[in-house]
Amino acid sequence: MTRCLKRFFRIPPRHIAHFQFLIEGYDGIATVSTVDSHGAVVMLCIPDGLEGFVDDVLQALAREQSIPFTEISDGGNDSGRRHETG
Repeated sequence: MTRCLKRFFRIPPRHIAHFQFLIEGYDGIATVSTVDSHGAVVMLCIPDGLEGFVDDVLQALAREQSIPFTEISDGGNDSGRRHETG
């Protein structure tokens, strides 16, 4: 079984499907799961060794500002590392 790093993001609900489509379009770099649809929290499960590639994709999304997102420390807590766009 492959280990994965879990990272959580708050995304406006209308952008969740688009975010998932873009991330999962890079076959195998991460899976996206909605943790809280009302709170608009998604989780990325990133296989070991692909963290840098995912960071590159997230940075590109931030530059394009097409999907506003904020990284949060876990699925229910807003404290911790953040990456804000938009």
